[in-house]
This record gives sequence, C-alpha cells and structure tokens, in this order.
Amino acid sequence: MTKILTTISFLLLFSCSTTQSTKNNSSSEEEHDPYRIARTIPEEYQMPVALSEMFGTEIYFQDIAAWVVTDFLAEKGVLQKDKRLKGWIVEKDSEKDELTDKMQVTFIGEVNGKLKGLHQVKSKFNKVLEESYVNPENGFDLTDNQKSLFVARQTALKSEFMRCSERYNTVAFKFEMVDEDVIQNHTIVYLLAATTEANKIMAGGNYKFTLNESGDKILESKALSKSCIILQKAEGVVGLTLSHIVEPTPNAVHVYLSLMHDVPLYVMTTENKMLWKVDGNTISIVK
Repeated sequence: MTKILTTISFLLLFSCSTTQSTKNNSSSEEEHDPYRIARTIPEEYQMPVALSEMFGTEIYFQDIAAWVVTDFLAEKGVLQKDKRLKGWIVEKDSEKDELTDKMQVTFIGEVNGKLKGLHQVKSKFNKVLEESYVNPENGFDLTDNQKSLFVARQTALKSEFMRCSERYNTVAFKFEMVDEDVIQNHTIVYLLAATTEANKIMAGGNYKFTLNESGDKILESKALSKSCIILQKAEGVVGLTLSHIVEPTPNAVHVYLSLMHDVPLYVMTTENKMLWKVDGNTISIVK
C-alpha cells in the first residue's frame, strides 16, 4: 500500500504556516492545532484532506507569484517583445529549508535550440522584489529541477483533456512518495481553468497530473470535475455551495479557490453524502 512520506501533522503545520500572511483571522486554536485533522476527520479521509490543504496552499502561492510577476514583466513590455518565451515555472525561494512565502518565477524559452531561463524575478506573497530581476541577453542555464518542472508543465498542457476555458494556468512542484519502501520522486502538475472576470469562480475544468521525476511521462491524469462548473460570487456573499462527484473529499483546487476568492466553499461529496466546509486552507466536516 502506497504511503505518503510526510506525516499528517507536518502537512497541517505546513499549510497553516504558509498562509498566515493571507488570512488575518486565522489565529484560532482549532486552525493551528496540528492534530485537528486526526481529531475531526474520519481516518479514511485524513490523508486526502491533509494533502488537499497542503497542495491547495502551494497552488495559491504559486498562482499569486505568477500573476504579480507576469504583470511586472508586462509593464516592462517584456512579454510582448521577447518572442523566445514558452512559459514559466515557480519555485519556493527558501533558506535552509525554512517555510516561506517568497517565490521565484522563471520565464523559460529557447536560445539556439536549448531551453534557457530568460527572465527571473522573486516575489514575496503579492509584491514583486524588483531588485531580484535578472535577464541576461543570452539567458542562463536551468537547474535540473527547473528543467523537469518545465518539461512536466509542457507535457501536461499537450495532453488530451476537456477544456472549460481558452486559457489555462499551471502549477508544478515536486513531491516524494514511498511505494513499498522505495522512495519515488514525482512531479505534480495542476492545470487550472482561468478567467479574467473577477466574479467568476472556475470550479470545473481543472486537472491534476502526476508525472515521473523528469516530467516527460504522465503516470496519472485526473479530472477534478465532470463538467465546466462556474460559480458566481456576488457582493456580500458569505459562502458558495457545489456538489463534487469524483472524490469523497474536497480537493486542492477547492482550497485554492477559497483562498483566491476569499470565500468559504460548502462541498457536498455525493459518494458519501457528506457536507464539507473549505474555508481558506482549512477543510472541516459540517455537523
């Protein structure tokens, strides 16, 4: 049986630590309790819930970083002028493995037929660190990690999937798993249906891909909905509801959407007829 290398307690602590700057009201003992999931979620759902909280937080921070850096480069005219660009990847910029919300965004393209980093900028939550911007004329060599993340991103985008939007954002990161006592390094890619309309929440058309370490082989592709669900966020709304038929628990995209749109989602999982509340990076069962 496949086991996740990281413990539930660490997953919950990671999720809470990395979102403290995003939610001013997240100081309750319940939210910072490292045993919350073990105490309040049935055992068979504990790991999926912990992973959804962690992955959803990662998606949120990466999406924010890509957003503000893209705007920064667009204002400079870079995205319009540099025809070599093929996409971007986002990485945590951490020191000594400390948890941080500082991110590094690398825009990648081809120089003389070789993938190179062309523009690189760091950000801290929603603020670009302009002094970090580098853009050498002939680009710079990518690390092995950057190459595999970019390859995985491109592999997922080129696959067959039901599109619910003309534009998709991507999030890619590494994750270690243990399968029969053998550590396997996988690359996780999320494809997120995007919209420019602030009141629309793209709850459908999102996908999760698990790829090998090098990112060139899809091990599993998973549609996170069966249809193109679009929720409308009206002014003053205190929560939104939706049915979820593909999993018995809310997933990482539900967490990301709640964080991004600052609204609780009430998710009815039809498989077990349970009602869940996704409030930012915290998933709970509605009594």
